Amino acid sequence: MKSMNDISVLIVAGGTGGHISPGLALYDAFREAGVNTLFLSGKRDARFSSLDDVAPEDLHLYRAPSFSKSPVRLAMFPAAFASALLSARKIIRKNNVRAVIGMGGYVSAPALAAAKLMKVPLFLCEQNSVPGKVTKFFEKDARKIYGTFRGATEYLKSGEKYLLAGNPIRKKVMVDAYREEARKAFHLGHAGRVILVIGGSQGAVRINELIFGLRKNYPDELKNVGIIWSTGDFSFKEYRERVNNEIDEGSIYLSPFIDRVGLAYRASDIALSRSGAGVMMELAAMGLPSIQIPYPHAADNHQDRNADEFVQAGAAVKISNDDAVPEKVLPVLLDLLNNPRALKRMSDKALGIAMVNAAETIVSDIMKEIGG
Repeated sequence: MKSMNDISVLIVAGGTGGHISPGLALYDAFREAGVNTLFLSGKRDARFSSLDDVAPEDLHLYRAPSFSKSPVRLAMFPAAFASALLSARKIIRKNNVRAVIGMGGYVSAPALAAAKLMKVPLFLCEQNSVPGKVTKFFEKDARKIYGTFRGATEYLKSGEKYLLAGNPIRKKVMVDAYREEARKAFHLGHAGRVILVIGGSQGAVRINELIFGLRKNYPDELKNVGIIWSTGDFSFKEYRERVNNEIDEGSIYLSPFIDRVGLAYRASDIALSRSGAGVMMELAAMGLPSIQIPYPHAADNHQDRNADEFVQAGAAVKISNDDAVPEKVLPVLLDLLNNPRALKRMSDKALGIAMVNAAETIVSDIMKEIGG
């Protein structure tokens, strides 16, 4: 049997922060276990600053084509996919990779196909309650599928391969800090209550409009409530200008993304977010109650199912995208903010479904599978 230092694994993640963040958590965990670890992402994912945390010698980028119904792009897809597959094959061969771990999404598909052709063990991480196309396509070839929600097995033919491990969370998210100190980091030490707003890596116009409307239309009701507001890159300048011009911004921390997200979790009483699995499992791990507003156009409506699992566990309240307007959300929000017992109960339920050791569980299982 080879030692861990002789074994290389390849993690493939890209497309969205929801795929990249758990991939980076696995990267960290494999490295802590003494395993040579490579990270493969898409050329277009170089914009994610989080990839700077990967050692330069471990990071590889390739041109993985996205799925499209456009006739022109569809015609180009086979050649582009084959080119990406060959790039992945070269990386696997050159580095003697013993396992390829796909984090879901189109970016992982060419590398998983290369692993299949080269008979290299492949593993899948599925974040959502409804498995994505890549997971369904490669499930028969996978050694194991590591999932976040128990309900995902309803959609898989190979349920015996599914291990409920959780969604890997980076250790730098798991910040230990007192709420008062965390609030000062966002200039909200004066706030009686704090709401955290997360629309996802791309931002969410509906949620941004909701928060702007709440703050503008109900200043008295929310006068002691601070807001940590992640707008997303595309919308930041617009909302910064509108906030400056139209409302009192004294209790708003506005940013395109929240770099110190662990502190933001600690500073907040409740989160208002989309229902991507990555953010949801971080909320659970930090025991933060949430109002979930699922993105209605997510593939196979998986965000709606994700939110349902948290609602059933008692960790969240769900509001549909159509109902995510200030006059409907305000009563729900105030009811929770003014009920410490309800928030404590939701916090306890969230902690109850958290799987904070997901990365270590997956690393240990993969190493057993490949004899490391």
